[in-house]
Amino acid sequence: MTKYLIFLESYTKKKTIKTFLGSEYEIFATGGHLTELAKRGYLNLGVDLQKFIPQYDPLPEKNKNVKIWRGYLKDYKPDLIFLATDPDREGEAIAQEVVKLLRLQPQQYKRLLFYEITRQSVQQALTNPLPLNQHLVEAQNARQVLDRMIGFCLSPLLQKKLKALSAGRVQSVVLKLIVDREIAIQNYEKEKEYILQGIYETEGEKYILRQKDKQGKLVAYPNPQEAEKIKAQLGAIFSLTNEETEQKFVFPSTPLTTSLLLYEAKLQLGFSISQTTRLAQQLYEGIWLVNKKKQVGLITYPRTDACRLNKIFVEQVYFYIQTKWGKGYCQFSPQHQAEKKSLKVQDAHEAIRPTHFSHTPEEIKDSLTPEQFALYKLVYNHTLASLMSPAQVKKTTYSFINNEYYFEMNENVVKFNGFLVLSPAYYLLRYKIRPHSLLEKKNLKSLTATKVEVKEHLDKKPQRYNEGNLVQKLEKLGIGRPSTYNTFSKLLLHRGYVEHNNDKQKHFIPTDLGKAVHDWLQKNFADLINEKYTANLEEELDKISQGENNYFNFIQSFWSNFFPYWQEIAKKPEQNEKNN
Repeated sequence: MTKYLIFLESYTKKKTIKTFLGSEYEIFATGGHLTELAKRGYLNLGVDLQKFIPQYDPLPEKNKNVKIWRGYLKDYKPDLIFLATDPDREGEAIAQEVVKLLRLQPQQYKRLLFYEITRQSVQQALTNPLPLNQHLVEAQNARQVLDRMIGFCLSPLLQKKLKALSAGRVQSVVLKLIVDREIAIQNYEKEKEYILQGIYETEGEKYILRQKDKQGKLVAYPNPQEAEKIKAQLGAIFSLTNEETEQKFVFPSTPLTTSLLLYEAKLQLGFSISQTTRLAQQLYEGIWLVNKKKQVGLITYPRTDACRLNKIFVEQVYFYIQTKWGKGYCQFSPQHQAEKKSLKVQDAHEAIRPTHFSHTPEEIKDSLTPEQFALYKLVYNHTLASLMSPAQVKKTTYSFINNEYYFEMNENVVKFNGFLVLSPAYYLLRYKIRPHSLLEKKNLKSLTATKVEVKEHLDKKPQRYNEGNLVQKLEKLGIGRPSTYNTFSKLLLHRGYVEHNNDKQKHFIPTDLGKAVHDWLQKNFADLINEKYTANLEEELDKISQGENNYFNFIQSFWSNFFPYWQEIAKKPEQNEKNN
């Protein structure tokens, strides 16, 4: 006889959790949301604009499941229903949808929260069930209604004025970032600077000498002709005038947040946001491990902005590091929390990490697809590195003179590997560090350059965004949240507002339509579509989550300020729009 019923979101997660529980548990999967904000009323907002009550309709494709669940409750009458949807705002809202559609009474259900799919985590959640968090439900309702109000009010105006498809609270700010960056690149092109550099080669390695002034500042020329005049005065021999050394530390990255995982997966593996999101969800929900003959959730919940790591897990990693490399390779006081304090972190659960440190990537490789293996290995090695000591590097700065012009050249040499020991070839290249010095043994007094050249000074050149660094920028600005990062760039591409250039990192370039949409929004709604205002809205939604504000006050305040101004813009004659 079934005594307990559990509702999850994912069918794969159901298979994994089923292996932890006995026959007294039945598990159903919602497959995501069961209802959606209705499209009716004024502008299809689905909101009563007097009382601001949102109206939700059941999703037709879920009606069959809901009917089956109602029949099950009637026939089996379980003692308790556990709502174990994902541990975030959206998961809380889905749990509320289950309650409403099945007409559950408070005594019939409890909320389960777990952030990794392991036997220990699930059992711990079952022994500590919680009430449904209405603050989170309100915050999710507020987010949906806010996005509907902005999107459904601005989009018709764009369709009328520019034949563009849509605008949105975050989508349009992301477009603004991409367009602003393109403008910065165009401005840079008008004010290019040029530098002089010498190339020195030894043992197949290349060193760069850059021209500096007497104070050590890089010398830049407004045009290549001026730089060429100085180049003509230089010989091939550079005479050493000074040599200074200093010790530097290269610290490992913090444990993986969602934005950092997306960034690293793009940088290291070339994975898109949607690809990484899909693979991370698969690793979280569970993979059948052939050698273990069981379904195992391999990483913790992949939507997080926290850097915390489980204490027991950390102790296991420290033991492993000490056993393999020695105590000196452990970073016993990582500054992960301090580094995140300046960001708007919800810190609801821990960082993304392996659930079982004993499951090494190589050990379970045969159970994973090549893509899954690559991402799991990234998570595993990154987490290990985050708890290891920084690398110690000796930086030597060599100063030279050539016909009374000064040049500098640097060499960074690793003196203690620290976390670099995990993947020396990759990390040395990434951080531009050499495994040993090629210059110390030469006892340099002078050197002969292979060539001297005039180069465009690219250090100040703004770089276009790709998916990885765009998400990092959004996190830094406090725009969007881990559960929504997957949607922004995909939507802009689909709308034809941006396109990819042809490089491997797929940087974003705004289209003419995207620029027109951005210009119109900034002309008419600059106070709404900007980074600071959007970040403030995110903060207000967080306050609702924490019980410091409520849905009604937030939505009523937003609408009362937004609607009159929107009406004014909407009434502008089209001819006036063209002339303004």
